[in-house]
Amino acid sequence: MMRTKVSSWLLGVLVMIGMFSISYPAHAQRTTASAPIPEIPETIFAAGDIAKCDGEDPAWEELLELVGLLPESAGEEREEEEPALQEILEILGLREETDHYSNAEETARLLLGLKGRILALGDLGYSKGSSRSFNECYDRTWGPLKDRTYPVPGNHEYKTKDAVPYFAYWGRQAGEAGKGYYSFDLGGWHIIALNSKLEKKRYRDTISAQHAWLQQDLATTNTRCILAYWHHPVFSSGQKGGSQRMKNILQTLYANGVSVVLKGHDHDYERFALQNAEGGLDPAHGFRAFVVGTGGAPLQPLETREENSEVFLANAFGVLKLELYSNRYAWEFLPVGGNPPLDTGTGSCVLPKKG
Repeated sequence: MMRTKVSSWLLGVLVMIGMFSISYPAHAQRTTASAPIPEIPETIFAAGDIAKCDGEDPAWEELLELVGLLPESAGEEREEEEPALQEILEILGLREETDHYSNAEETARLLLGLKGRILALGDLGYSKGSSRSFNECYDRTWGPLKDRTYPVPGNHEYKTKDAVPYFAYWGRQAGEAGKGYYSFDLGGWHIIALNSKLEKKRYRDTISAQHAWLQQDLATTNTRCILAYWHHPVFSSGQKGGSQRMKNILQTLYANGVSVVLKGHDHDYERFALQNAEGGLDPAHGFRAFVVGTGGAPLQPLETREENSEVFLANAFGVLKLELYSNRYAWEFLPVGGNPPLDTGTGSCVLPKKG
């Protein structure tokens, strides 16, 4: 009698198992167990050419400097593509200047609502990178973002001797004082910050101290993906145009498989097709270059369109957003005011060429 009860109980259990298997098939169980976990990317934002105090410098002094009657304080050679005529017209009141300060407030407000690290692409304090321009203008706009910002200097920082206020404001956060170049790893990416004001045309046939450091840095990194950023673009369709000062360094980066290059200097947003260091198309091994001079300084229109320029915008302040995955990236150009992105896309990391 007991055996009959046990057999009936066992039979009921087997029936229930069978019914469960029919309602939840084996292939569904396998799919659930092997479903991949979505990769969470590292997020960075980038922009340069940001804040200026109104009335910081006497207009007459600026005019004397522009026409060559007042030497630059740092003894630096003049910028290759200085838009002198436009600046003179601005000083004389013959061309209206957009308010730098309020524009910088808008881009800062945009970034305050977003999580991620920030790359500041130079010309952060206009017009001479003075202590006042950093402590009263940059700090009051982008200052709340300082702890997550990784800066590089531009040409305006060096209009005060040796960019001393820049290095004083940032401290070790900007790399070693007087040098301003450094690198760090972020997820599967190696990020390289460079000081384009240290490079000159005369270095085309030599290796500067920064360039030698870069070669060593690239030789010791094991990450698959590389991003580099500085101030002066080698290729640009904006009013200042491209500069040859970083050409040697760009060739070294290209030879070592850089995937993304970011610059400022021209006051616009521009994206280039995958290309090599000479400006030729290279869909297989080329890097994607962006100019993001939209942090707050007056926007400037198109000058001469470069051959590989895919997008050029000079009608919106904003920041570039990059999501960095282990072997790829996605970008969006985010304008101020809560408007939709003006440029989006994705790309893959370049396979390293070094053996």
